[in-house]
Amino acid sequence: MFPRPSVYTSTIALLVAGQTTLAALNGHCPPLGPVLPAPKNPTAHKSVQLAIGSITDTFQNIAASLDSTGISVAVKSIHEANPLLELHHTPEILGPNGTTTIDSQTVYRIGSISKIFAVLSILQQNHVKLDDPITNYVPELRQLKGETNEVDDITTVRWDEVTVGALTSHMSGIAVDLTIDLASFPVDLTQLGLPSLNETSKTGCAGVLGLPPCNRAEFFRDFGKRHPVYAPFTTPVYSNVASVILAYAVEAITNMTYEDYVKQSILAPLNMTNTTIFNGPEKQSWGFIPVNETWFGASFGYEDIAGGFYSNTVDLLSLGTGILKHDLLDESKTKKWMKPMTSTSSSGLLVGGPWEILRSSTVTKDKRLIEFYCKSGNLNSYNNMLCLIPDYDIVVTILSGGPQSNADLVDLLLTNVVRGLLPAIEEAGKAEALPKFGGTYADAATNSTITLSLDDAPGFAVSNWVVRNVDIAKNYGKFGALSSSPADRPVSIRLYPTNLSSDGGYHRAWRAVFGHGSPEESAEKDANSFWPDASCVTWASMDRTTYGFRSMDELVFSLRDDGSAQSINLRTFKVELKRAA
Repeated sequence: MFPRPSVYTSTIALLVAGQTTLAALNGHCPPLGPVLPAPKNPTAHKSVQLAIGSITDTFQNIAASLDSTGISVAVKSIHEANPLLELHHTPEILGPNGTTTIDSQTVYRIGSISKIFAVLSILQQNHVKLDDPITNYVPELRQLKGETNEVDDITTVRWDEVTVGALTSHMSGIAVDLTIDLASFPVDLTQLGLPSLNETSKTGCAGVLGLPPCNRAEFFRDFGKRHPVYAPFTTPVYSNVASVILAYAVEAITNMTYEDYVKQSILAPLNMTNTTIFNGPEKQSWGFIPVNETWFGASFGYEDIAGGFYSNTVDLLSLGTGILKHDLLDESKTKKWMKPMTSTSSSGLLVGGPWEILRSSTVTKDKRLIEFYCKSGNLNSYNNMLCLIPDYDIVVTILSGGPQSNADLVDLLLTNVVRGLLPAIEEAGKAEALPKFGGTYADAATNSTITLSLDDAPGFAVSNWVVRNVDIAKNYGKFGALSSSPADRPVSIRLYPTNLSSDGGYHRAWRAVFGHGSPEESAEKDANSFWPDASCVTWASMDRTTYGFRSMDELVFSLRDDGSAQSINLRTFKVELKRAA
């Protein structure tokens, strides 16, 4: 009923299949994250325009056979006012009450994308810590009673061990929900070998198939009867109820209803005027209602918190943009939020709060690892996706509904967008970065130079790095007096941006990564290790060579008003190099 667990079978297969043995192109190992500044005007670049045309053609081919299923796909850079890609498909066969034309304003049921609002709401409570026991805020959980007098670790959740963070990341070990309990529905399952049940073993509520929605009292009456799946923090187990409990905590903390809090603190600041929680849009004609769809307008009671929201393309693009621009949380909190909280049994899928984080090293030309912070939402015939790509400041939304809509369709659309667009966005980033930072920097007084150029590998290639007549790359091994690395190994140098700046952004810090050895040596290391990318250890090797408290890999650009570099400061060497015209 609510979305499948965070498993994107076809997307993972497409994105991870064929993964190279090297960490990135030619064995380079950049830090995780952006390797160049995100492009500020991607739609102006020819490569992006060509990619949009190709994606549009593929979308139209996919949609041509969907006679009763609607789709909306959009992609937006947070640096541009309008989406760089927006595609909609209105099927020939429509339900009688909804819209007759699908566009960016058309409202869909978004399923478990709803969970983002619960996590975001709890993160906005500044005094709440993710390690806090949830019973600090919802103490009634301690009183949940099972179906029998038997109380032990198999039958009863250790609620004082369940933290706020565990609920955001599906690490609480609690059950999925109550709504999908088969015993509640008017079907005789004793013919399938199941026993007869008395009324106390049925919820009597669900919100669909003729049953009334479940309320808070019924949650506390019945959820204790569900056994835990695991002890907390054992392994991720998808849970709808986790979001409900987070919302109850928000209500207790703010003394507001969850609906009012979300409207005031998230929807209003982002101007999300067509996003609703417990009810559908003001007019059904604003919504896409597929033929024979009976769940549009149905309320699941408290479980609407986990999967019952309604929204449209415009609003979800606003949500993704607001998150990446730190409009709802400060920059530090947002960055912490946009990180994994646990792994899964798929090497291509991590879990955040509540992000489903896809990881791929096969999308861009530089073949580096990129993370996609996604949340799926699947509800009856509605299947959707919100995906944020922080490395490029990109938001992707996919909304769909109808009898031909399913998770595989959404995966196919996402893969089409990612594979088609990301290499072009990468090219746009290079096209913007080269005139701003590339070229030769020099200081004649000290006979010092450095040259920055771009190729297919990640970041800037560093060459001709000479300081006071000393070639830094050729002599790099001599700086490692405390290192066990051979001094004669070949050294390559790449330069990557950090998120550190000063003077209102007029000074920006970058870091150099010194690669030791050849691509063949990296490949041999990877082949002889039982874990992938064993040769890629940049995270542990940066900031290692220091002199007078300054790291040799720290370089700081001084920028003009237009964002272009006028000089570069080699902090360790105390040399300022002017950029050549």
